[in-house]
Amino acid sequence: MLAYIYLIALWLLFGSTHSLFAAGWWKRRVQQISGRFFPFYRLSYSLFSFFILLVIVWYEWQLPTVWLWRPGIVWQLIAGVAALGGLAIMLICIWRYFFYLSGIDVLFPRREESMGLTTDGLNRYVRHPLYAGTLLTVWSCWLIWPELGYLISCCMITLYTFIGTVWEERKLRAEFGEAYRAYQQKVPMLMPFKW
Repeated sequence: MLAYIYLIALWLLFGSTHSLFAAGWWKRRVQQISGRFFPFYRLSYSLFSFFILLVIVWYEWQLPTVWLWRPGIVWQLIAGVAALGGLAIMLICIWRYFFYLSGIDVLFPRREESMGLTTDGLNRYVRHPLYAGTLLTVWSCWLIWPELGYLISCCMITLYTFIGTVWEERKLRAEFGEAYRAYQQKVPMLMPFKW
């Protein structure tokens, strides 16, 4: 049981540091301290988050496997197709936004500083396609391998995604104002349909 509490703690560490590093007040403070090195902030933050994510994955693999049930082959095939769909969405988003989101654009000075409000491509269907693809992928994979440790990770990823999306929405409203509010009225947040 303690091993799973450690897993939750690792996800809380990931979520809290990721949120802290993305917070505007924190970025402004780091900019004051780092001066001319601040353009490397996003890249450093991405590498740090990726490192913590690797630690979590490694730790989860060390846990004993506790199956909650054994899914049948048909169920696994259906979930596998859904997981591939989610992965495809993630890869499209990563391909489109990789330079900006990862911070690697600092190594290519001719790229733009900000991407602007994106409402085309997958953003025509959901406002946060990367998050939607992530949730579809992790939950579909859990349906293929319904294991306790992975269930905990899926729940933590989902919780953080919803919290992070709310904060992201606030930042986008502050940055793009009425244009983003109009976009919110037209396009759902994570699922490609309105309730």
